[in-house]
Amino acid sequence: MADQQPSIKIAPPPWTCRYSAYIGSFYVSAKSGLPRDIAYEPLEASSATFTEAGVWKGGLAMIQLLRYTSTPVGPYDEMLFLPGKFDVPGGHGSYTRVTRIYVSQRDTTYNGRKNWNIPKHIARFKFTGDFSAPPFTVQLYPEDPAIDEPFFTASLKHLGFWTPTFPFSSNFLKRLGLPTAMVQPPLPEGEPKEVLCGTDAWYKNTGSIYSPKAKLVWMDLKQPGKDANDPRENWWPGIRRWHVGVWLQDAQLDLGEPEVLAVSS
Repeated sequence: MADQQPSIKIAPPPWTCRYSAYIGSFYVSAKSGLPRDIAYEPLEASSATFTEAGVWKGGLAMIQLLRYTSTPVGPYDEMLFLPGKFDVPGGHGSYTRVTRIYVSQRDTTYNGRKNWNIPKHIARFKFTGDFSAPPFTVQLYPEDPAIDEPFFTASLKHLGFWTPTFPFSSNFLKRLGLPTAMVQPPLPEGEPKEVLCGTDAWYKNTGSIYSPKAKLVWMDLKQPGKDANDPRENWWPGIRRWHVGVWLQDAQLDLGEPEVLAVSS
């Protein structure tokens, strides 16, 4: 008789989370087109409700690598990607959107999808070095342990040991006119249904972030086994290898109930 998976822990918002993170960014032009196999996990890529929900505008894209040490569903690792802004149908403006995200455990997968329309999937995280003290490398693998080829690799190193630390908060981003909210379209249902739940409403999510100790770092997106002749040598087609990122230490995220948007196609 097959082992039964433990039941999912249900954890509705609000959430207060403690974590550390590395955030890399780069500019992408909508003229270049959105590479669907990079921007989306196959489940979401197959859903017109998710992929055709508003025109992609490009802009500032972000890769975030996070280690949560305290959350309502326990600790976990996370990698997420935001490829810039999307128009929201119905005249709601343009907002950033998480299109692809991986986590290391089931409870946050279900709750992230259910609570905020975050399209979480489970992956295996392999670290070479210490996440809490660069340099280190992280590689992501499919959940299936039989697959031994990573689908994403990033390396972090110090920009310089002389680089000063500084406090960082989402309020600072607001003062600069940068987006602090994101709007997520409804999610398709996948298997297993008790983990990859679907949703049917549009959610606007606005969180509060604070880190007393942030520092600039280098993020290297060179993908193993790919050379200069491969357009995806540095993961996203056409971008350079090295990017300046921000390392958030001892950070806190407060994320409440989403705002449900009345969106018509």
